[in-house]
Amino acid sequence: VEWETTLLVGDVEFHQSKDGPYPDHQMRISVRPSTGYAALHYTDTSDPEMSMANSHNPSPLSMNIYLVFNGSTGAVFPPTAAIPVEDARRALYEWLRTRQRPTHIEWRPYGRD
Repeated sequence: VEWETTLLVGDVEFHQSKDGPYPDHQMRISVRPSTGYAALHYTDTSDPEMSMANSHNPSPLSMNIYLVFNGSTGAVFPPTAAIPVEDARRALYEWLRTRQRPTHIEWRPYGRD
């Protein structure tokens, strides 16, 4: 409930920091098993259509679920980013296999809640 997990996978270095190289693809995931929901944030610096995106649930939930986006800052995903854990798992596997934004869930550009 306090920290997200960021997976960094890539074949090309996007930039370097004191913490090491950052690849050109990343997936941030926040899961709250007690609710059955998760949220994803996708980054692909070479994607001209949507380089940063959040998962999007087009069906409003009966309750707002706030999943951690950044534990360092306390930022949370918008409630519309909450998708069922099973869908998040499938999206994660697809992303690891293809290195592309998963296609079986909906996405919304980052910052457009």
